[in-house]
Amino acid sequence: MGKFARGASLPIFVKNQNTPEVTAKMKKRLFSKKNKREDGQAMVEFALILPIFLLILCGIIDFGWLFYNQLSLNNACREGARYAVVNTAEDASTQAIINHIENTTTTVFANDGVDIKIEYSSPNDPTAGDITVSMEAEISFFTPVLSTVLGKEKTITSTVIMKVES
Repeated sequence: MGKFARGASLPIFVKNQNTPEVTAKMKKRLFSKKNKREDGQAMVEFALILPIFLLILCGIIDFGWLFYNQLSLNNACREGARYAVVNTAEDASTQAIINHIENTTTTVFANDGVDIKIEYSSPNDPTAGDITVSMEAEISFFTPVLSTVLGKEKTITSTVIMKVES
């Protein structure tokens, strides 16, 4: 008969490997922490990464806020220039154009904080030539992160030049 013939006992390391006690001990050994000094490691790593993450997040929010305000100012300027181009023959006053810009734009900046300049290329005959509408606004930042670097407010400008149609 050979070493592992029928009825012969198997070596102990093969025989007892599949018992529930051995597998529980193996799982406990595999999934337990080997080094107890790593208990607060995740908290320290989070504390190191959190300021950088918040800086990036606030920067994204502030640049999005500035981009939104720049687009709003561009649209308001374009709306004023278009109104001036179409209605110059009826009313060539700059105050009517400014009133139209203030009434039709719903922007986050106050109308009194926006500087509006309207210029005709030929002031003697506003129905001929070009019209230039320029707007400038002071925008405060949404979060305090970029205001510490770039100051409390940022000046944004927009200029539109259109040919008078009438």
